[in-house]
Amino acid sequence: MDRLSVLPFRLAGQHLAVPLDSVIRVIPALQCMPLPGAPQTVIGLANVRGQIVPVVDLARRFAWQTPPLGLWQPFLWLRSRARELLVPVEQVETATQCEPDDLVPAAQPQVPSELLRGVLRTEEGMLLIQDIEQVLSDADENELQQALDARGAGHAPG
Repeated sequence: MDRLSVLPFRLAGQHLAVPLDSVIRVIPALQCMPLPGAPQTVIGLANVRGQIVPVVDLARRFAWQTPPLGLWQPFLWLRSRARELLVPVEQVETATQCEPDDLVPAAQPQVPSELLRGVLRTEEGMLLIQDIEQVLSDADENELQQALDARGAGHAPG
């Protein structure tokens, strides 16, 4: 198995990461427009270079307290199989590579395991690796698509 490249970030006091191949880029905070009918995990929609992209509250998805959005807050622009998503985070760290043996595909007691790809052992402790395909549940994905269709926004290119 090849080394895994990840982009670590902090959210709600937790240390997480996403696979680097799912990251389009890190961008500064954007203004969000609420989307009526969207699932609770979707904060709203943002316009990124003419593309309408859903903004997802990942802390709420984990049932953690949602940190307030800040003016200089970074957003992760991610690509899942279904669509592109923006995820506000508190801090983004330098991308890193890890050895396959350091990745433990196991549950972390504070986090629903189905949302994670695994737990990475690092010198600083544990790093929770987010499964990009689980940022939105299947029900949330369907609810979001219905809300987008109702607003005429359709599928984001992916």
